[in-house]
Amino acid sequence: MSTRQGADRGLTLVELMVTLVVASLVASSTFVFFAGQQKIYDTQTRLLNIQQNLWAAMETLSRHVRASGTGMMNCMRPDSDAAGPDTGDPPPGGAAIPATGLRAFRAGSGVMRIPPLWIRNGAGGAPDTLTVAFGNGTFGNNSDATLAQAVPTDVPTAPIITAPGLTSVFRPGEFIILLDGGLPALNSNLDRGCTLFQVTAVDPTTDELIHDATSPWNPASDVAGLVPFTYPVGTSGAVRNFGQLTWVQFAIDAAGAPDVPPRLTMNRLDGSSGPQVLAEGIEDLQIAYACDSQPAIPDGVLSEGDSPGARAADEWVYNTAGDTAPATCKRPVAVRITLIARSMTADNALLGLGTNGKPAAEDGIAGAPDSFRHRVISTTVYPRN
Repeated sequence: MSTRQGADRGLTLVELMVTLVVASLVASSTFVFFAGQQKIYDTQTRLLNIQQNLWAAMETLSRHVRASGTGMMNCMRPDSDAAGPDTGDPPPGGAAIPATGLRAFRAGSGVMRIPPLWIRNGAGGAPDTLTVAFGNGTFGNNSDATLAQAVPTDVPTAPIITAPGLTSVFRPGEFIILLDGGLPALNSNLDRGCTLFQVTAVDPTTDELIHDATSPWNPASDVAGLVPFTYPVGTSGAVRNFGQLTWVQFAIDAAGAPDVPPRLTMNRLDGSSGPQVLAEGIEDLQIAYACDSQPAIPDGVLSEGDSPGARAADEWVYNTAGDTAPATCKRPVAVRITLIARSMTADNALLGLGTNGKPAAEDGIAGAPDSFRHRVISTTVYPRN
């Protein structure tokens, strides 16, 4: 009887208490472990989102800068590093779009210039603005057709007639460029900027590239400045297929701060649409460019700061505060793009909150202390044109 009673006994109160204490310790340890893992996961997710935004934005920017000027061959003034640069040609940076590049007309804006690459340096270390233009359907030819009829000075509505049978390479809706192969010898102003039109129809029977005002890129009446000199007949007067025009501006939009995170926008300057958000959380865009111009004979090295060797000149522009666009660097050999992104939400668990903030880059200034995570990406692009 006593043996059966001993076998039927349950846990004592002490044993039960010990079991509960051990179980609670295991449960609390497990909770703390998984809470820590969740915190790490959230942090890594923030960082991954930042990196993805940076990579996507940088790929788009690099691709556009690399293609800048495509189709504009012989429409820009000569490279300042080559022999015989045209005097007074503005550099690719400044407060206003340079008075060089393709001549174009846009309804509501009038006659304008479209430079292949233009950088507006942010005042006082603020974000920069980058504008690029190129044709994405050009065949790579200097000339795709010769003119059979001259286009007179200040008569942009004059018919554009090609030599017989040469209209087949042109398509309605795409752009063409009129150029004078005799420049600069035939024109004392040495202004090589070509004239841009949009083809609205092609008439192969009369060899005419029709460019009427159904397109906002073609004036309805004659305007001065669009055709500042006569595009002649023959080998000097030519038409180039430009394809579709890409003319966009990249800029930082921080107008909604602090409630709305900053973002990198991409704005089509042809007026077809407003700024579109390219990437969220991008808080700074800094652009520096360089020409191999020291000494007078380029050596293939882009010196920066007090680099060692025989050359101590800084050939980069907008990489240090106080830089101004030099007149001797008009066509960049290299363009360095720097993007700074921040997390979409604050992280108050960051260490060193008093010193955490947007870092300085190029001639951009550092930001005030904040509780956001920041990441920087930089790349150097070599324009092809």
